[in-house]
Amino acid sequence: MTIVTESKNLLQGSALGRLDIETVHGLFRWCAQRWPSAVAIVAGDRQVTYRELQLLADDYAVELANKGVRRGDLVPVLMPRTPEFIAALLAVLECGAAYAALDVRWPQERLTSLITALDAKVLVTAAEGAWPVPVAAPPSTESATGRRPHRIELRGDEPCAVFFTSGSTGTPKATVTPHSGMVRLFADCDFADFGPGNVVPQLAPVSWDGFCLDGWGVLLNGGTSVFLDDPVLVPSTLRRLVSEHGVNGVFLTTTLLNMIIDEDVDAFAGVRWLLTGGERASAAHMGRLVRRFPAIELNNMYGPVESTSVVTARRVTVEDCVDPGGVPLGRVLNGTQIFVLDGDRPCGPGETGELCIAGSGLAFGYIGDPELTAEKFPDITVDGQTHRVYRTGDLGHYSTDDVLYFDGRLDRQVKIRGHRIEPAEIEFAAARIAGVTAAVVVPIADPEGRGRSLCLCYSGSGDDVPDERAVRAELAERLPAYLVPDRIRLLAEMPLFSNGKVNQRALEQIATEEDHADDHLPDAQPLLDPVEARLAAVFGQILQRGFVPPDSSFFELGANSLDAARLCAKVEAEFGVAVPVSQVFATSTVRELAASLKPRLDDVVPADVPDATTEAGVRSVELPVHYALALWEGMSEASDLAYLCTMAWWIDGAPDVDALSRAILDVHHRHEALHSRYVMDPGPIAMPSDDVPGPDLTLLPDAPTEDAALAALHAELYRPLSIAEGKIWRCALVRSADSGRLAFGLTAHHVAFDGASQEPMAADLGTAYQARLRGEAPVFAEPAETLAEIADTYRRRRAAADLDAQIDYWNKELDGLPQITLPGRLSAETIDGPRVTVARHVSAQEMEPWDEAARELGSTRLVALSVAYGSVLRRLSGQDDFGILVPFSSWIGDPGRSISTRMDMLCLRMRPASAGSDMWDNVGKAVGAALVAQDVSFVEAAMPVITAIGDDAMGRLPVLLVENLADPELTLPSCRTEFAHLGAPTTMSELETEVWYAPDGGVRLNVAVWTDYLPVEFATEFAEEFQRVLCAGPAALAAPADAP
Repeated sequence: MTIVTESKNLLQGSALGRLDIETVHGLFRWCAQRWPSAVAIVAGDRQVTYRELQLLADDYAVELANKGVRRGDLVPVLMPRTPEFIAALLAVLECGAAYAALDVRWPQERLTSLITALDAKVLVTAAEGAWPVPVAAPPSTESATGRRPHRIELRGDEPCAVFFTSGSTGTPKATVTPHSGMVRLFADCDFADFGPGNVVPQLAPVSWDGFCLDGWGVLLNGGTSVFLDDPVLVPSTLRRLVSEHGVNGVFLTTTLLNMIIDEDVDAFAGVRWLLTGGERASAAHMGRLVRRFPAIELNNMYGPVESTSVVTARRVTVEDCVDPGGVPLGRVLNGTQIFVLDGDRPCGPGETGELCIAGSGLAFGYIGDPELTAEKFPDITVDGQTHRVYRTGDLGHYSTDDVLYFDGRLDRQVKIRGHRIEPAEIEFAAARIAGVTAAVVVPIADPEGRGRSLCLCYSGSGDDVPDERAVRAELAERLPAYLVPDRIRLLAEMPLFSNGKVNQRALEQIATEEDHADDHLPDAQPLLDPVEARLAAVFGQILQRGFVPPDSSFFELGANSLDAARLCAKVEAEFGVAVPVSQVFATSTVRELAASLKPRLDDVVPADVPDATTEAGVRSVELPVHYALALWEGMSEASDLAYLCTMAWWIDGAPDVDALSRAILDVHHRHEALHSRYVMDPGPIAMPSDDVPGPDLTLLPDAPTEDAALAALHAELYRPLSIAEGKIWRCALVRSADSGRLAFGLTAHHVAFDGASQEPMAADLGTAYQARLRGEAPVFAEPAETLAEIADTYRRRRAAADLDAQIDYWNKELDGLPQITLPGRLSAETIDGPRVTVARHVSAQEMEPWDEAARELGSTRLVALSVAYGSVLRRLSGQDDFGILVPFSSWIGDPGRSISTRMDMLCLRMRPASAGSDMWDNVGKAVGAALVAQDVSFVEAAMPVITAIGDDAMGRLPVLLVENLADPELTLPSCRTEFAHLGAPTTMSELETEVWYAPDGGVRLNVAVWTDYLPVEFATEFAEEFQRVLCAGPAALAAPADAP
């Protein structure tokens, strides 16, 4: 293939390293001769020096030669991670052969298949089994006799190692790489210091090319490798490694790095450098790390196994973390070339194309698959020179200064928790299960678009279709754990398009559905003791579920090994005791794990007393029941954005960013609602703690226009928060390049914030900012109310209410409540499409007749708006009996000095009426009676309906949200501020209408719909009809309601 190119389509790395050594074992021998007494490996209590390891490898090389191992052979090695394992690999290389490290956790069937595919003469293992080739016992110090092998002079372009990745044909791909692939990286390494004095944990699976970095990278440079027992690093283990072994360099997959940053970023204290890669970098996580530890050298790495692990590196800066193109892949490493091509056409700067890699790191190809090898490793001509390249399937572009960026994938291949996975391999394995006739794997992405997990959707025929548990068990026998999907769904039939092709979008919706529709119903919660309840809440945080069956396995509920590591970190934070990952595998249900913890918690877990403090310093506050409304949603669906509240202002002037950042933290620590963790235990519980970190002020890149600035601010603020982890709010700042104005905004979860919180938030931010400008800590006029004080007020008021009568009212009012059916409603199963909002305005003059009519009838504008809203719904639906939801504030506590949530819901029933006066009377009575009965929260009132007809019934009720608060003022000296309204990306219901009181006395109408349920045209029709009814005045309601 000939490609006409320009010089700028090539990113050229530096020349090969300065050491005149061509092989991996040659580099190790060089280290052993230079630093013979240096510790090469720490494994438990053992310390093995370079000299000891070299002598053991030499002796075992003779043994392998006696077994018939020769130059060019491929030798599988199936051993646990020990010093002897490294000696075995070196011995294979000393024989002139290439090693293929196999994972001891892989199923027998997979191992046998791979060994056969390698056409091996011998297998190095101590494991028993019906192996297809002769077995060589692993090396041991006790049996070594000091033999020296015959020296074989190898070239750098000869085979060195075989690495395994998922294959698109259903068979794993075995990639053979040359010695030069690692030599180019480590003979003169310029992206990390692996040499003497550097101590690095060996974490990467030995069968994966990541082993090149934290395995060979250390041992080929004179550093010390620390072998771990647990497969996943957790923050407490990292802290121990730093303190006990002096670990100062770490290679982590992107996902694992993000997890540790989320759980305990301070665990990186003492680390000098970090390498990370395997998935798209998270700018948010990296930004947090480099700001916290600016001295740590954090390198973002990129590279496929087909080019021996890595081809680019980038020392990450704070500026990289706000780069609109994402964190750069960086510069090209030694002995490597990268071409950016659009098909056969070279791409210019800023133009996206496929990344094609050339150089001495390139693999020979795939064992047993010459067609795929020819396809993925073609020859190309660039500037008149022919190059053999690997076509990665990755998309990217380079900047004008030759910095490389990643832009996505071309094919189905995905990366999940650092593993490259071909869904076809899993589908192939599932299709071989008896009773399965069709199988499709669907990747599930996280909010930032990275691969998070997999779902297998399958169908069958006849009476012998296996259930989901049986399929999971079969796959676990056939595939390694990382290839077993997190979720498995049995379908009656595959959703198809008319052309017979699988409807992938429908499968994506199925894949993201919860296992059971009633998982989130609180009355389904079995009785749990205090430890089990707290542990169930931790499970729920990890699994993103509101309800966790206490006798269901953590892994059956969709967790994986990395989730187990997160669970260990959270359990330690919650209970104050360390839990190894192995314990989670041994006791994987809530009850089992709780039973294993209880003997160690006698002095930690308090009696079941509200607002108590444990010896671990965890204080809990039993919250009013209305908190459950936001808490259920916040815990049950991490991606739900309907329960986020935003505030934003335009700022003219030059605010002090440092003072604003400090003011944000001052407000954070002033209000308990903002520095608490929230759980259901079984009711709503807050756990205030000064240790909950406050939000950083995110500085976004400049936007070209004010509209673009608001869009960027909107995108940053409307991302999921984690209330169970104490991530309650976030703040961001962006500059509009055309006007020079700054847009400052914040978002907070409804569990801690509501409309009444806007004024104290703005006032406290202004007070704190002015103090920080003076270099002082702020002094507020009075202390903020604590959550315990707010809860106490709530309990005292509840005690004085006739709750029995109120409950009886709601039972009667909601009994038999029919669902409303709106015209054009679709039968979507999930809510996935965008929210569409249509805005209209009604002037003060046009609203005056409604206000006057309300005054004459002794009611309020809320009643007037409810009457008009009900009238529109009646006209468009043709129904006389239905309900609407009206959010309101319960006004618990002092809203002037506390940030909290007082939000609850009233369900107003619109009953049949023949004329306008009847509607006023009916709605007025409904609003009055509902407000009298407001001590019974909507959560309690609606439960009989939810139990009877399902929780989706309430999601179908139209919502009328009346916002009658003035725009909050933010005072920043030397600056002028103007409040800006940011529209929400989603809603609580399929039809939600916001009515904002405008400064001119009129109202602004925002009608929003879920487009999965209601067409865009309906939103426009509804907004125009609502505007028409309000403009026509209440007199127009005197006539009977018309049918649609």
